[in-house]
This record gives sequence, C-alpha cells and structure tokens, in this order.
Amino acid sequence: MSRLCLSTILAVVAGLSAGIGAAHAAEAVRIGIAAPFSGAAATYGQDFKRGAELALQEINAKGGILNGRKVELVYEDDKGSPQGGVAAVQKLMAVDRVNAITGGTNSSVVLAESSVTRNRILQVNVGAQADAITDQGSPWLFQINNTVSMNSQAFNSYIVGALKPKTVAYMGENTEFNKTVLELLKSSLKDAGIALVNVSIYDADTSDFTSIITKIKSLNPDLLYVSDGYPARAAQAWKQIRQLGGFPMEVMSPGTVVPGALASAGGAMDGVITGDIFMMSAPGEAAKAFVDAYSGKYNVSPGKGNLIVYEAVHLIAAAMDKAGTDSDYAKISGTIRDNAWPSPRGELRFDAKGRARAPYFYIQRVKDGKLTQLEVMKSH
Repeated sequence: MSRLCLSTILAVVAGLSAGIGAAHAAEAVRIGIAAPFSGAAATYGQDFKRGAELALQEINAKGGILNGRKVELVYEDDKGSPQGGVAAVQKLMAVDRVNAITGGTNSSVVLAESSVTRNRILQVNVGAQADAITDQGSPWLFQINNTVSMNSQAFNSYIVGALKPKTVAYMGENTEFNKTVLELLKSSLKDAGIALVNVSIYDADTSDFTSIITKIKSLNPDLLYVSDGYPARAAQAWKQIRQLGGFPMEVMSPGTVVPGALASAGGAMDGVITGDIFMMSAPGEAAKAFVDAYSGKYNVSPGKGNLIVYEAVHLIAAAMDKAGTDSDYAKISGTIRDNAWPSPRGELRFDAKGRARAPYFYIQRVKDGKLTQLEVMKSH
C-alpha cells in the first residue's frame, strides 16, 4: 500500500472518529417526567408540564449543559396509580432511554416507582410527600417538596396554637400519605388536649361522601380536617360538605390545595384553611423573577406545582453540569448533597436522606376561589 493511500485512509478514519465524537457531544440529555396526565390527579400533570417547560426553555437558552448539550423532556402518564407509575418509569428507562427521572405527585405511586428506579437511575421526586419515600435510604433518590412530617409540623402547630378547636373530626383517603397525616395530627391534638371525635377513611373510588359528612355533622365538631391528595375527588368532597351546611372551622391537608382543585370546587372551598411551601408573595428577587417569567409565558400566575417541577428540572441539569456527567449517578448524587442550590424559594440543601426543606411555610385561606396568605413561618 502506498504512503499516500495509507495517509488518506488514516485521515478518513480520523474524520469519522471526530464526527462520531461530535455527534455524541451534541446528543441531548433527556429528563423523563412521570406524572398523572389523566384521572383524578390530572391537574398535577398539567401544572408539572408548564413548570418543566419553563425550566427547559431557560436551560437551553443559556446553551444547555455539559459543553453545549441541549436538554429534552420526555413525558409519561402515571395515571395516578402505582401500576401506572411503574409502567411509566419502566418505559422512560427502557424505551425512551432517559438520563434521569422526575415528576411524582402521589405517594403510593412514587413508592412503587422507586422500587424500579432504585440503584438504576437518578430520580428527583417532585410532589409526593410521604416520609416513607426517602426513608428507604436510596442514594440516588431526592425530594424537592417537603415531606408530610415537615408540613404537618408547621400546619398542626397553627391548628392547635391559633385556631384552638376543642373538638376535631377527620376524613381522608386510604393512602400512605394519609396514614402519616393522621398519625401526626393525632399526636399534635393529644399533646394540646384537643379531642379527636371522629376518623373516617374512604377508598380511592369514593365519590359520595354524604354518609361520612352526615355522621360528622351529628358530632358537631369545632373543626373538620380533610386530607386528600387527589384534586378532583377533594373538590367533590367539599361540594358535598357545603351542601350539608359546612363546619365552624375547616382545614385541608397542607400541600394539596392546587389551582385545579379550586377551579373544580367552584367556590366550595372558600373559607378552608391550608398551608404550603410557596406563594406568589414569597420574598426575594428570585421568587419575583420566577413569577414574572411564568406569568409572561403562560399569562397566568404560578402555583406550587409549577414551581417544584421547575426547581427539579433545574436541579438535575445543574447537578449534571457541575458533576461533569449525565450517567455517573453516584457522582451526581454526591454533587447534589454537597452543594447549595438556588431556587425561587431560597437556597435549597439536601440532607442525608435526599430531602430538601422549604425555607418558608405559608398558612393560607381560600377566598373567592384563590389562596390568600394568613401567616408565614420560617423553617428552622
């Protein structure tokens, strides 16, 4: 073979190698989002998509991550059920070949998903609150939202310290989320010497709450506590509560009152007190920038659901970029735990279990179909 031919072949091979390397470098980083886009919790999925798309727009407008690679989002419907969640994350991993998974609204769904993702892929749980999710000690699983215990600690202290009912009745869904809410409420009421006069638990397919409400009405409690993480079902319950006359004081489990539920309730939730980790009135320039950007893009004001998925997508992208990898999950997870991450709520830090605690907790009341602020508590 002549020297000319050999040099030509080597040049072609080098060119091909460079082309393959460039193509790999330009390959998008894919983030999968498993959320309910159908069923009783579908409003959560709609909120998530909007917040995620805003984060995506901002990340790619700044040049992407990992030396210019764009970020893509892939959506799968978890249908608001554990079986649907497992199918969604399996498809995201095996078919869509995503580099990380986020989303998650209902605790039983995310618990089922985590059995599939554990030690296989980075997962950032956005909305589900059950402590059991991160109690597992999965090293690549993180939580953006407060846990049930974090939210209940703040909300229950407001119930016993500010509302001061003498008697409380409780109704809630039969889920992992509800179990923890009820356990913590019982403890708080007992410590304060407040009587819990009724506990009514209903199944996921319940749509007629009149017998439960009628029973509770006969006990004449000072305060009714409703715990339900499915907006459409919660709205139906509150409509029936109004039809049967309501109660002197009414509260809803923190972290569950979203714009979709308020819209579905058609005014039936007015007067209900709840709590959450974000409001439009959140202090700071970062909060204002987020509100302005979201409102400018969608012509509506953002809620907590829009925010936390926005934070999750930004967190995943920033952690991968800082770690210098999209697939070394031990390195990415270590990077998340070892650094503070800016967000519209303030600086987020993740503990050994992968949990971030919200800097602020807001006590809210529904007025004219919208959440208004009653009090703000700073996390310790």
